[in-house]
Amino acid sequence: MALNATFRAVVCVFFLTHIPATILMDSQAILPASMVPGFAKELLAFHIDRHHDPLMAQQPVWFKSLILFEILFQLPFFFVGFYAFYMRRNWVRIPGIVYGVHTATTLLPILAEITYSKAMPTKQARTVLFYIYLPYLIIPALIALLLALEEKPFGKAGDAGAVQRTGDKAKRR
Repeated sequence: MALNATFRAVVCVFFLTHIPATILMDSQAILPASMVPGFAKELLAFHIDRHHDPLMAQQPVWFKSLILFEILFQLPFFFVGFYAFYMRRNWVRIPGIVYGVHTATTLLPILAEITYSKAMPTKQARTVLFYIYLPYLIIPALIALLLALEEKPFGKAGDAGAVQRTGDKAKRR
């Protein structure tokens, strides 16, 4: 059974909104301050002040390593993934599984840090921050799960534009 339109729309919005979040916010954990626009610095400062985010405030080395992979691997995939889900391309299945598993896995230590950090001023602040990060675990995990369960996630129509190899010749479908 092909992925439904609602899930496809959620994934497309997720990828599109994650692009500026990665570039403007998360990248600040590893980029030199001179490369970050002033408004992005202010946005991050607002987030840290408002949500008491210990990871973005303290930026431990292990967190920076996850951000590096977000920029090198996930950011390019946001564009590829958006295109593939929007255009209903079945070739995204394996890359989507890899993306989803990788991303969901990186969120486990992040959510654990939020859950057990002594830097959180109140239980309410901890809960709010936890729920801000939670979609970045749930949506990629669902992407991985649903793509793993469906050999042709977008049905036969999802093979449009795929190259079929027969003998020495490649034919476009």
